[in-house]
Amino acid sequence: MNGPVDSGALKQRARALLELGRAEDALLEVHRALGMNPNDPECLEIEGLCRLRLGEHALALDALGRAIAEAPNSPHAHYLYGFALREAGRSEEAKVPLETALRLDPDEPVYLRALAELSSDLRLHEAALGLARRAAELAPDRSANHVTYGYVASQAGDKVLARAEYERAVSLDPSDAAAWNNLGCLDLEAGRVLKARARFREALRLDPRGERAQRNLRMVLGPAPQPRDRSWPGTVEALAAELARAKVDRLLLLAFLLEEPRAAQVFVRWRGRGAAISAAATALALSAMGTGAVLPLSVGAAVAGATWLATRSAMPELRLGVRRALARGRHEHERLWRDWLSGAMLREARDQAIDLLVERLAIALAEREELR
Repeated sequence: MNGPVDSGALKQRARALLELGRAEDALLEVHRALGMNPNDPECLEIEGLCRLRLGEHALALDALGRAIAEAPNSPHAHYLYGFALREAGRSEEAKVPLETALRLDPDEPVYLRALAELSSDLRLHEAALGLARRAAELAPDRSANHVTYGYVASQAGDKVLARAEYERAVSLDPSDAAAWNNLGCLDLEAGRVLKARARFREALRLDPRGERAQRNLRMVLGPAPQPRDRSWPGTVEALAAELARAKVDRLLLLAFLLEEPRAAQVFVRWRGRGAAISAAATALALSAMGTGAVLPLSVGAAVAGATWLATRSAMPELRLGVRRALARGRHEHERLWRDWLSGAMLREARDQAIDLLVERLAIALAEREELR
């Protein structure tokens, strides 16, 4: 027969449940612990976090206010109260408890970060930069400190510093979803749509509950284009649509058309840039003539001619790079099908991998174009 459960075990269980995103279950455990000691400040803090996760801001603030009353010299209670106020949209009121937490523990990076982010929200950029810089200096090995430093730098207009700090965060902790999401925001501002989408997807992979990354992905791109079929031509068609969607420059579009003429139809449908449309239209017209045409040129030859006229000397090196990237993609595609046919991979996993293949190819080709 199991013995009685002490409040320490209940609190530990509540924290674990909260980490798993089960705030309602965690709240039940906290209430059991509070039944043993209604004035336990740690229990009240956990209750406040549970209420906050459930969106019950008033109840969260009540619980955290009681925690402060029970332990007025606890910096963590003041920090959580300020954090809850900011989450409730009461930023001006959040400043006092966060400053109190920092006064009680001046060298805690968590409190420095919280006040830095709040100051940035209030457009106190110099103060925010100073606080974030100090947090990063105190604990340079914590990725979260660099994420905050990057955030306040970005809000202050220093995108170069922001990118450097986000990249530092990723190098310290590749699983930091916030760093990936924020890098995606910078890429989006710079017009690198494909890179931004990849960053947001990585953030969601690391934290499937990440609301900011979910919102960013929906807002910017909507549903990802899916291959019409799972064959290699279908995969190539999806890649063509993705490149046109991202408005990659004409040289890359034309080089891609040279390699996969069937994609011309996709570029016309997606209204790619002028040169690409011209090449695609030429390809389609000649294709429609059939074998009895006066000029029986293949689609591939037609696009090759348009490409050569448009790009001349710049074309060979890029064409070679495109061919190599597509060859690697084809090889990966064939491997996925072999694994599925052999029973080593489920169909759903295969299809997801093909979708990712499209995205990786699009990013690789877009990056090649950026370096041109």
